[in-house]
Amino acid sequence: MTAAATIYWFSGTGNSLAVARRLSAAFEGARLLPIASLDGVARPEGVVGVVCPVYFEGLPLIVQEFVARLDARALTYSFLVLTPGGFAGWAPVQARRLFRSAGRPLDAAFSVKMPDNYIAILDIPRPERQRQILSRAERALDEIAGAASRRERRLGVGITVPLGALAHLVMGRSFARACRRRDERFVVTDACTACGLCVRVCPKENIVLSGGRPRWNHRCEQCFGCINLCPVAAIQVRNRPTARRGRYHHPDIGAIDIGSQRRNAD
Repeated sequence: MTAAATIYWFSGTGNSLAVARRLSAAFEGARLLPIASLDGVARPEGVVGVVCPVYFEGLPLIVQEFVARLDARALTYSFLVLTPGGFAGWAPVQARRLFRSAGRPLDAAFSVKMPDNYIAILDIPRPERQRQILSRAERALDEIAGAASRRERRLGVGITVPLGALAHLVMGRSFARACRRRDERFVVTDACTACGLCVRVCPKENIVLSGGRPRWNHRCEQCFGCINLCPVAAIQVRNRPTARRGRYHHPDIGAIDIGSQRRNAD
């Protein structure tokens, strides 16, 4: 066990939260802080980790903005753990640049493949495939937790994936620019029961019920928590075959856990 750490996390369907919880066990007295609940400049000291997914081979916009306003000058060690459904892509390079601007270089970047949830493009893995991915992730996390607790320097993740860098340059930047308003593509079917779960899980408090139906207010992070956690699969993406696709959340993480990262969590 090493000195206390602060682990910041952002998660739409639980993969990154599950990883953050697992990593916290490697640091005595570690604090888990949800990025979505924070505002203003963060000035942590000692050891800091950031755990988040990868969107179009880059960091989620909310994570980019958080690290950009981080004051990292009092850190003794910093690490990034990415939870992509595919590749880490350009995200580690983004993080390195942001940490450098924040006052201290990033010491390590790790990546652990998790089940994908972005059903606007692909269906989620079948249950057996999910179990295989999560089992491999558990083994990888043992190694990552050990390396981070020993404060090892590792910066190779993503740098040797030129296709990931190209994908980010071609798609990731445009995705980030349009991210907040991409909720305009979401539609609600008559299956909706007005249960309000989508409101409670949204990390940006971007959803309200209007006339018994969810309405999005263009502060979206495209985490797909509302879509994947809807108990009746009533939320779809316009012009995408999402009605025929599955839904996913990490088996150890539920709606209450995801909703806990909201600034005004119940």
